Amino acid sequence: MSNMFTQRALGRRTMLQGAGIGALGLAGAALIGCGSSAPAGGSSASNSGGVPVNTPKGTGLPMTSPVVKGTKKPGGTFTAHTTSTYTQHDPGTALATNIWHMIGEKGLEPDPQTGKIRPHVMTSWEVADPTTLVFKIQPGIKTHNMAPWNGREFTAEDVAWNLERIGGLYADRLKIPLSQFQRASMVANLVKAQATDPTTVKVTLSKPNSSFFNGLMDTRVPFAPKEMDDIGWADPLKMGGIGPFQVSGWVKDQKMTYKKHPAYFRKDEPSFDNVEWTIIPDRASAVAAFISGQTNAISGLNQLETDQIKKSKPDANLNAWIDSNWHHMRFSVEYAPFKDFRVRRAMFLAVDYASIMDGFFGNGWGYQASLSPGFPEAWSPDKVKDQAGYNPATKAADRAEAQKMMTAAGFPAGKGIDFSIIYINTSGSAYPENVQRFQAQMKEVFPEMKVGLKPYADSASFNGPQNSGQFEMVNYVITAAPDAVIDMQSQYYTGGSRNYGHFSDKGLDALIDKAQVELNVEARSKMLEEFQTRYLSEWMPNMILGAQPARVMTQGNIAGFDTIAGTWYGYSANTKICRLFYVEK
Repeated sequence: MSNMFTQRALGRRTMLQGAGIGALGLAGAALIGCGSSAPAGGSSASNSGGVPVNTPKGTGLPMTSPVVKGTKKPGGTFTAHTTSTYTQHDPGTALATNIWHMIGEKGLEPDPQTGKIRPHVMTSWEVADPTTLVFKIQPGIKTHNMAPWNGREFTAEDVAWNLERIGGLYADRLKIPLSQFQRASMVANLVKAQATDPTTVKVTLSKPNSSFFNGLMDTRVPFAPKEMDDIGWADPLKMGGIGPFQVSGWVKDQKMTYKKHPAYFRKDEPSFDNVEWTIIPDRASAVAAFISGQTNAISGLNQLETDQIKKSKPDANLNAWIDSNWHHMRFSVEYAPFKDFRVRRAMFLAVDYASIMDGFFGNGWGYQASLSPGFPEAWSPDKVKDQAGYNPATKAADRAEAQKMMTAAGFPAGKGIDFSIIYINTSGSAYPENVQRFQAQMKEVFPEMKVGLKPYADSASFNGPQNSGQFEMVNYVITAAPDAVIDMQSQYYTGGSRNYGHFSDKGLDALIDKAQVELNVEARSKMLEEFQTRYLSEWMPNMILGAQPARVMTQGNIAGFDTIAGTWYGYSANTKICRLFYVEK
């Protein structure tokens, strides 16, 4: 039997059978041995060429990221686009991508394709006893050379402060609701973190946590210097970190610019002297900007955009994989009809998942029931596709069963159910199309049901009602945490940091509690198998539409993307620009 203390990784597995994807299983279920003593570079194990247009729908994209050859040309400016300047600057409470993904760094890193833990700010990690963890910190990491840090060393005291803040331990002091600390689940059971010397942090847990190390690989827990609460999180030009780039300019709704951090702790990074983010709200204009060479990269591509760019710029490189992002329709059980499992299950059975995901993404998305297909414990997309509700071949029968269940629950043809779906209405995103297709499908199956749409202009305005649970249903996308137990605990456990629908079930809580403290790999995997079965048959807190395909295109003279492509580098097109560089061919 394998022990979580001594086993370095859960091992690899073929994630998406029949899709030509290699071993993308998440490695390391967490409390696993000691790390190596120096930061590791990126993986170069990638396929070359483009994604076949006949990739089976629902089974995921083959891992594709060509190695771009040529003579490295240091310096220059990397250009990219986004739809708006960031408005949420506190990494502990921000909904998604923020400034700290450019100017901060995580404690540990995953291999982007296997999920295996790599050292980063933390060079080693070990278990002193089941509730005591010890981390060694890379010595000599320098902060940005700006007041008040002036290039000082980033020490264990900074790391300890970050761990406690991520966990929400300062919520009362900062007068921020604990619910706003959406990443607290990444360091669950944390009682305290303390620096025992400048390069050592001792972490005390209330009980064992089999996911703690994996949680520190999450893209959304970048570290900041410990003075930031005093400086405040409002003005980007006052923020300094330890990341590869430092803020150099910020014009609201126009551009964000960064300059190279010359004392960055990773050798030979970054290559670019500057990074410029231009604000392009309209998706068609963003595609045109890439085609014309105004930007070096474009992400979030659907199949039509990919085909358009390849036709106009045959030298551009396509990087593609099945992503850790999963789209969903989340119930709020505060809305009375959704308290009834029969209503939730009936709606789940009625959804045509293939129609929704094909409609926006085309080829390459993956079926997902509860766990991201990137997890080694997850059901494969092929297995999910065979389940009632997801199976296209049984959709008519599933919808007939859905109508019976809805009637039994007291809502014949959906009569008496009247709710709205909140979503972000941004150009080029999947949300507007997803909710419109869902709305039409509910009208078809339950003609008396009333489904309204409530759009929000951006993530900042959307964040408030989602975080506070002020909705009947929400359409959104979740970036999976780099650990299956963390992902399920944060999403569905009573009081979980991302349990926006306020779902609560004692059986679910008990199973997650057991899995979290279980340090045996096989036993933990059996618990997650039980979780996936009961998710569909007993709980149904969410209707997961599917795992999205990731498609990023880079200009032909940009190299290095093969070292960052993969399921487990969340937001890689935004967060790992430091690994890219120009080449001369």
